[in-house]
Amino acid sequence: MLTSDLVRARTRAGKLTPNFVDPTAPELISVAGSIISIFERHRDQARYRLDHELKDFQASGTAFLLHRGLAKLLYDRCTFETETDLDPESVRREVFQQAAQAYARTDAVRFDRQTVLATAAQQLQTERRQETEEPVDISSAAVERSLYADLKDAQVLRAFESCDPDWLLQRYNVAIAQAVLLRATSLDIEIRGGDPARYRELFRKMKFFQLLHEIQHTESDSYCIHLDGPLSIFRSSQRYGLQMAQFFPWLLHFESWKIDARVLWGPRRREVRFQLDASSGLRPINQSTGQWAPRELSWLEAQFEKLDSGWNLSTEGAIVDLGSQGILTPDYVFEHSDGTRVTMEILGYWRRSSVESRLKLLREHVPANLILALGRDLHVDEDAIADLPGEVYLFRSTPVAREILKILERIRQG
Repeated sequence: MLTSDLVRARTRAGKLTPNFVDPTAPELISVAGSIISIFERHRDQARYRLDHELKDFQASGTAFLLHRGLAKLLYDRCTFETETDLDPESVRREVFQQAAQAYARTDAVRFDRQTVLATAAQQLQTERRQETEEPVDISSAAVERSLYADLKDAQVLRAFESCDPDWLLQRYNVAIAQAVLLRATSLDIEIRGGDPARYRELFRKMKFFQLLHEIQHTESDSYCIHLDGPLSIFRSSQRYGLQMAQFFPWLLHFESWKIDARVLWGPRRREVRFQLDASSGLRPINQSTGQWAPRELSWLEAQFEKLDSGWNLSTEGAIVDLGSQGILTPDYVFEHSDGTRVTMEILGYWRRSSVESRLKLLREHVPANLILALGRDLHVDEDAIADLPGEVYLFRSTPVAREILKILERIRQG
């Protein structure tokens, strides 16, 4: 993802307009291909070599921000590792100690570097043998390689996920929009043209990315969504902004979409308007592979299946339209072999006011056989949930399968 200093955009009359690139332009495809080839050539080499060649390449062109932006996105596709069998901190401590002793033993301004490294290697070798009780051979060359091996510049590019130049340029355009949304105070979305499965996937991603949202079903195949932005909350704003930016690319899977955001931009944090729609030409950079769930809920599904309870768990529940009040997208649907059907709605990272409005909505429009799962860290008053129809389940870090089964059986038995 791009940082704000790499975003090319202009503001005029209170509106922010990003400078997207043409991903089909031959000259830009050539630039992107050249930068990708630099990363590919530097596999299994120290990072500083890659950094130096990229600086030389960037200095040779006029589109400096573009070059840096493309390189940043490619850095995100790299895996760097510290390449040494020795602990660099221990090596430095021993080498510096030997160097200090060598300096104290002579009146000369300089001392022999190789002697210091060899002495340090011998001492480290002795210590290692005492620890492992096995023969160990540590050379002065190994000590020299390990001396600063843990520093960022010395790390080795162990893996690089390459890509096509045109995809990289598409990714660059999407990254610009994401970088802007990191500084949003609110975001309004209009989407249409998706099938029920695609809408269900999108709504669940909003919940699992822990985005505070309100959804209205406006027409037969369209929805309006309001998201609170990261700068409208007083805690975890950086993490929340990142989650909103990560959510944005999933909108691009719809044939028609539109966003209208309020953004604090520039050194003075002036509020500007950021509008974008499908005509911008942004294309999906990820594959729509079905519902995404965090590790905690994946764990819940696995644990529930082990119970062999007679209940089947599914994530394919229908979207429940609550008219002008919004929608309900059950996270889970439990169905017993005798035909009993129970849905479960999970409220995660919501503000207190948002939880209260959601509880009011469910109190008035709650469907039959609903389990409402609330995290205890929401600090919802017991009086606020006492008169809710259906079942309320309070959990700590993640719902527990056996506790949910008890509630299901209580509902089934009537």
